[in-house]
Amino acid sequence: MEISIRELKANPSRAIAQARSGERVTITSHRKVVAELVMPRPEAPPRSADDLAMARLLASGLVSQAATKPFLLGKAITLSPAPDGQTMSDLVIELRGPR
Repeated sequence: MEISIRELKANPSRAIAQARSGERVTITSHRKVVAELVMPRPEAPPRSADDLAMARLLASGLVSQAATKPFLLGKAITLSPAPDGQTMSDLVIELRGPR
């Protein structure tokens, strides 16, 4: 549907009804198209941090395909400090060496 700005000012509800029904309403000024009135695109559901991370991995080529089923971690374990008081974090830091 094509409608002039003058017609749009006179009857905006008609143009909105047409757009709401899925029709593209072209708005003209001096017979030149100046705007279009259309239904908004449906919003995509927000992506989780995991989805975004997977997308980055796929784009980088480090991963060739996304997982087809969820990966479930086992039950977490807690390690007590060694007899000398050194924790696992201390050991990891020591093994990594200076940065």
